[in-house]
Amino acid sequence: MVTLDTKVEEIMSVPGIVGFCLKKGVSPITCSDVFPGTLGKLLQIKNVRDPQKFVDDLNEYLQENFKR
Repeated sequence: MVTLDTKVEEIMSVPGIVGFCLKKGVSPITCSDVFPGTLGKLLQIKNVRDPQKFVDDLNEYLQENFKR
């Protein structure tokens, strides 16, 4: 489960994660590499109106696309 405290680099190996983020208006990639902090900090910097909703949608995406 992803939280606001999850490091961005921890989720970058998930297939489709960059596309998911971009569709939500957030790029997890900086000009030099993957954002080095937490997802919460990235969402704060990107002025995401409802960071918890972003995380909830991300967890739903992961659950729907990567059922075990």
